Amino acid sequence: MAVPYVAHSHVAEIVLSISIVAFAVGELLQTARLRRGVPTSDVLGELLFRLVFFAGIVALPLSYAHLPGAVVPGGRGLFVVGVVAGWLGLLLRWWCFLVLGRYFTTVIKADDRQTVVDRGPYRVLRHPSYSGLLLAFVGCGLMLANWCGLLVSSTVVLAALVYRIRIEEKALTAALGDAYREFASTRSRLVPFLW
Repeated sequence: MAVPYVAHSHVAEIVLSISIVAFAVGELLQTARLRRGVPTSDVLGELLFRLVFFAGIVALPLSYAHLPGAVVPGGRGLFVVGVVAGWLGLLLRWWCFLVLGRYFTTVIKADDRQTVVDRGPYRVLRHPSYSGLLLAFVGCGLMLANWCGLLVSSTVVLAALVYRIRIEEKALTAALGDAYREFASTRSRLVPFLW
């Protein structure tokens, strides 16, 4: 039976662990930043998003642990592709944190005092932080080399993000009106030129 590269390489285990810790620290630091005075757009929607998102996170280690035969072949090369994809996703997400500054929140909050940000990665996409998040999950799935975890996690996270994008775009359109509609009309949501 094929074995994922990370299962027999101490260096790969360390790289995977550092990647997971970097992701967690980045998300926790961003979550700790609060934007006061702006109501959350949809509390029930936020709860549903977080539950589905958590299921996507849990799918990776569960599949790796309980379905060891679902190995994606590729060895070290696949692991390296996963590291590159995962870290590109993290760096894109962190870039979004910096560009949006105080407007970046982990819950959907929009008000008419904010402006449309169209610089940095927002020149190309409406939701580049979500693109980075999805890429980070795909990268982690490739590092673990488990096709079941990769498929389930990516699908569940994508479904959660599509759901959240719909809520977020309604909130931004309501708060920013034509300025946001104009911004949205010239950019794809997650993948350039596709959607």
